[in-house]
Formats: sequence, structure tokens, C-alpha cells
Amino acid sequence: MTDPASPQDDLKTPFSFKLMVVLAVLYLGWRLVEAIWWLLNRIF
Repeated sequence: MTDPASPQDDLKTPFSFKLMVVLAVLYLGWRLVEAIWWLLNRIF
């Protein structure tokens, strides 16, 4: 038997939050690539 007020209904994440997380991961990933590139150019 399913409960009409199940906790799964209350825990949906908004699309805007998911988008913000994806964009933050992409930004930080790109900054990491830039930092590695800068470090390699400084060493060699």
C-alpha cells in the first residue's frame, strides 16, 4: 500500500538548483584545467 504523503514527493530538487550545480562543476573544472596549464607553462 502506498502512502499518499510519502517523503519522496517532498524531496524533489528544482531544475534551477540542478543547473546551478552543473554550471559550478563545469566552471571549477575549467579553472582546474587553467591552473594545470599555467603550472605547466611556469615549470617548463
